[in-house]
Amino acid sequence: MMTECKVPVFVSPQSLTFSLEDKSSHRQIITLFNPYDFPVRFKVFCTCTKKYTVVEPEGSISASSRVDIVVRHNAPAPAFCDIRDKFRIQMQYYTTKKVIGHKDVETILVRSSDNFELPAENFKQLLRSDISNDNYDNESEIRQHFNTNTTGPNFTTLLMAGVCICGLLLPSSEDSDILNFRISFHLKLALAFVLGMTTITILQHQ
Repeated sequence: MMTECKVPVFVSPQSLTFSLEDKSSHRQIITLFNPYDFPVRFKVFCTCTKKYTVVEPEGSISASSRVDIVVRHNAPAPAFCDIRDKFRIQMQYYTTKKVIGHKDVETILVRSSDNFELPAENFKQLLRSDISNDNYDNESEIRQHFNTNTTGPNFTTLLMAGVCICGLLLPSSEDSDILNFRISFHLKLALAFVLGMTTITILQHQ
């Protein structure tokens, strides 16, 4: 029987920004990841349910899989601009439905995405490098430069993922097996966490 514990919950993106002027932003997607070797259930909660609609606010995620949920803003009005709400993604064991972790996703409706800035206290200015004289004027140029220099996950990331997978395939200390080499459940949990992080890194390069 699996020991009850809290596990990290992997969600992307970490926040949602809806624009009053941009109608295409009124429908967005949140991706839920399950990097573990067991299925989980999820439920979506919100601090203001009247303003949002979530398609399939609860369901299940198979082991080593992910699901996309659609979020719609139902009240894109000036009166609701600059008000921050939160979605809470709650994860549960598939069989017992015991809560094993949660992740909050903050949302905000802005008048124009062009003028939106995150709070200044969340950022620190980067010092100008003396090595490079390149001057990037907009986000698209920065993204193009990043994509041309990053074509895929590096060898270290793939190696770490392989080591984690091998470790998770080994029998745990609670199992009855003829092999003498076993690893504890807590070590398997740590390997699953590292595998989840490396999986997200690899998916970002796809």
